[in-house]
Amino acid sequence: MAESGKKFRKKGAEQFRQHRMSMICIRNSNPEHRRNSYTMPCTVSVPLPLFVVSLCLLLPQPAFSSPVDDELLIIRDGDLPILITAPHGGKLDLPDVPARTGDGLKKGPSGFFAGRDTGTEELALKVVELLDQKLPGSPSCVISRVHRKYIDFNRPPEIAVEHSKARVVYDSFHHAARSSVQRIRAKHSRGLLIDIHGQGSSASTVYRGTSNGVTVEHLRRTFGEEAHTGPQSLLGLLAAKGWKVHPDPGTGREQAGFTGGFIVRTYGSGKADGIDAIQLEFGIDYRRADARDKTAEALAAAVTEWSRSSWSTVPGRAAISAPKRSPARRPTVTRC
Repeated sequence: MAESGKKFRKKGAEQFRQHRMSMICIRNSNPEHRRNSYTMPCTVSVPLPLFVVSLCLLLPQPAFSSPVDDELLIIRDGDLPILITAPHGGKLDLPDVPARTGDGLKKGPSGFFAGRDTGTEELALKVVELLDQKLPGSPSCVISRVHRKYIDFNRPPEIAVEHSKARVVYDSFHHAARSSVQRIRAKHSRGLLIDIHGQGSSASTVYRGTSNGVTVEHLRRTFGEEAHTGPQSLLGLLAAKGWKVHPDPGTGREQAGFTGGFIVRTYGSGKADGIDAIQLEFGIDYRRADARDKTAEALAAAVTEWSRSSWSTVPGRAAISAPKRSPARRPTVTRC
């Protein structure tokens, strides 16, 4: 795994204590494999969230007939109103599951596609790590480590999977995403989902996808159109950092093919039970191994600035301010 992923694993136990977060991993349930391999700690803090229990119940025993070398999903239960998703950056195979063929399915942006978004898993992990440092809490995340040729988490199930074992993992991803959105709404009444992708159309461009504002309806209704398209919008803040973004802040409609996929349309605030959701499609210049840290730093800084300035104006809601950690406490842990 890339450097940020290794760092994420190495300091996992310490992060549990310092940031009061929980993380679960969906991995092969073969006991022999679990005794003889090292993976990111599959621990959760107690009290155990309902969705953790549900995910454990979803898994067949054993999940697959062949060992899986690492976790299939990285799911983190944070305490900030921020959720990071990355559905297409995984490299792992699903043993005993054939690659999808897409027979009879429409191909293209909203149809069947099996290509991997190189570097987005690592980029998402780095963004989560940096938001930990910049904000007084922890974001949630749902990140796939499974190759897209087996599962496309950004499509409805009739396009996403072709095998029952793959469907278990697909359902687990979306169960976790839905649970995160519900938890954020219950605790904060509003939130931000950032869905991280890669695109091959323009190496130097980052495309925003919100279904032309539909998936950030709450943001626009509460703060006005400027909060979505102006210089202090998330895209405007990224443009100010030198990024080439589309559409340009304050102008134009989103690029056809990059207007936002299944995840932001399902969990966005265009739905009564959603939160504001933005899809970001990164060109390869932002996803290369030697560029990811800089990209993650800029994105985390923009999210931090945006969240402080936007959410601080919500009546009756405290602003997200500079980091201030509670004293570390050791959580009780259990294994999933």
